[in-house]
Amino acid sequence: MSQSIFQRANTLRAAFLACNVEPLEPAEMERYYVDLSLVRKTSAIDNVSTILDFQEAGDFTTILFTGHRGCGKSTELKKIQSLWENNYRVIYLEANEETDINDTRYTDLYLIVIKQVEFELRKLGLTFNQALLKSFESWFKDITQENEQSVEKSVNVEAEATLSPTAPFLAKLMVKLLAQIKGSDKQKTTIRQTLEKDLSRLKSDTNLLLSDAYAKLRQKFPQCKGLLIIFDNLDRVPPAVAEHLFFDYAAQMQELNCTIIYTVPISILCSPKNPLNQFDGDPHIIPMINIYKFERHKCDLNYDQTGLDAMASVIEKRVDIDAIFESRNQLLELAKASGGHVRQLMQMMRSACQTASTRKHTKIISEDIEYAVKQQQFSFERFIPEEHYAHLAQVCLTKNVSKDEIGQLMLFNTSVLEYNGDKRWNYPNPVVKRNEFFQEALQSVQKQ
Repeated sequence: MSQSIFQRANTLRAAFLACNVEPLEPAEMERYYVDLSLVRKTSAIDNVSTILDFQEAGDFTTILFTGHRGCGKSTELKKIQSLWENNYRVIYLEANEETDINDTRYTDLYLIVIKQVEFELRKLGLTFNQALLKSFESWFKDITQENEQSVEKSVNVEAEATLSPTAPFLAKLMVKLLAQIKGSDKQKTTIRQTLEKDLSRLKSDTNLLLSDAYAKLRQKFPQCKGLLIIFDNLDRVPPAVAEHLFFDYAAQMQELNCTIIYTVPISILCSPKNPLNQFDGDPHIIPMINIYKFERHKCDLNYDQTGLDAMASVIEKRVDIDAIFESRNQLLELAKASGGHVRQLMQMMRSACQTASTRKHTKIISEDIEYAVKQQQFSFERFIPEEHYAHLAQVCLTKNVSKDEIGQLMLFNTSVLEYNGDKRWNYPNPVVKRNEFFQEALQSVQKQ
């Protein structure tokens, strides 16, 4: 790899801290970002950039972005944010911070959009058209039976980052409603039933505000093509919730007057309903880094050195390998056990640092790697249902996950990983392959 201009971690403690599993923030990109598009064999990022480039000012599109949790989607989305912040007003948000991710409805997303766009305008010293704002506020007051006094009593302005004492009533109401949706099943049901009585009004007023926001942005920033809202972590919704959002309400998800990137659970790609068929354009997939030499009918695949080196480079960008590992072979063993999953690699790296330090080793040695990999293996063993092992064995033999509920669950919990590029194929997570129940299931299937 090329020599970094930044000081890399050269102690176990520093290496532990440097291998944080959190997505890279824009300020960390230069120091830690590794372009893995060639070994992922995907052009998802370039394709999204092309769409944003081709789009004329004032046009809108809905972009779907998917991949396993922890594969690096958030870092890539923040890269997109950095690349396009001079052409779009980009709002990056984490859906799980705004609503109940286990029970999300599209009406929640509308409320989030209103809240975030109002806040973005206020940061720029802009405001919605007062007539539009008052009309929307009056409608919300009527349907929710809320007023300035009831909202003021419930909202802690100092604790909510998007508010200030001068924030309009609508902003404070959105904060209150979204907090209630996250916090109480009874209140969540009441709010949704109330909004669903007049969905057309909710949609039309939201779009009037979005169109007004676009006009204000263009007036202040003539080069701005419009709003780009990135809904990250929406891929964390369970498969049943994902089908509800992206199948039952696919039309409503695409009807907002702004460009939106939705993250989508990769498991939904295996839904027999084919919900994403209702969206314009194919989903943009961030697959695993391919560390294998693919052979459809071979059970135990050989490793591809280019893929392994690319996986290792994610650590090498942050850590002085000579100072931290007894030899580079230990790092490659971690890369093999990761299956090409970036977060899993980081988790095992941190575990190895902790173990080596606890055992008073000066560097990470093979037994520290083995312990870290086993902890990942045990973690999977705790949640994989026994009936899944026969299906996992079939995936190992066929390189294809079943298009049913079990297949979706195995992709969702990353016991099965997706690889992409010239071919799309699946393979069991390597730490799952170590499990004795998996090995028994594999032997049983091979005897049939």
